[in-house]
Amino acid sequence: MTQDTIAQGLLILIAPVSLEEILVDLLLQKNELSGFTSSKVSGHGRYHAEGDVPLSMLEQVAGRQSRVQLMMHASFPVLEGLIAELKQTFKYTGMHYILLPIKEAQSI
Repeated sequence: MTQDTIAQGLLILIAPVSLEEILVDLLLQKNELSGFTSSKVSGHGRYHAEGDVPLSMLEQVAGRQSRVQLMMHASFPVLEGLIAELKQTFKYTGMHYILLPIKEAQSI
């Protein structure tokens, strides 16, 4: 199977801002990733992550929590390996992830 026929995925990580530099450093060390994007985002809801950590009083008043979002695409095996590493390293940190299939991705 060639690189062109290996199923590709899009991984979206949404993490506390306090983890941004650690995650950027970790992802920059991954030779399997050609790159990634990051942006500041706001999370809205009543709880962090899986509902186990309530928002702070300030976050409740503001109606949002500051987060960082990182997005990258690569083959599913690479992304699944990264997710396994993140689950082990960042357990109980309030990080959230979404893994989606990619139909097509190219530079124009």
